[in-house]
Amino acid sequence: MSVALAEQRAAAARQRLSQTASTLQARLNPKVVARDAVENLQETGGRALRNGVATARANPEALVWAATLAIGWLARGRIAGLFGRRRKRKHDRETPAQLARSIPGDWPEAAERNNI
Repeated sequence: MSVALAEQRAAAARQRLSQTASTLQARLNPKVVARDAVENLQETGGRALRNGVATARANPEALVWAATLAIGWLARGRIAGLFGRRRKRKHDRETPAQLARSIPGDWPEAAERNNI
């Protein structure tokens, strides 16, 4: 192998390395990465929407049940209020000091002093 051939191979290898580095820099540009991510997300979202619509058309009763359950869960407090059974919220519960005030003859200072 001659020196000239070795120099040609080295020059070709440097050229390939330079092209590879340029390609990587172009691909790893933040704008390009962001654009690719947005395109991928749009593609995936569109595919998920199409699959969801196809599933809803194939099983409309399942969609109705799912929507009913979701609405019922979101409106559970109002629904319970309609039936007169509203759960007490944490801030609506009486503290021991408030309970002590409600007992005739027991003034709350003792309960508050003892940190009941």
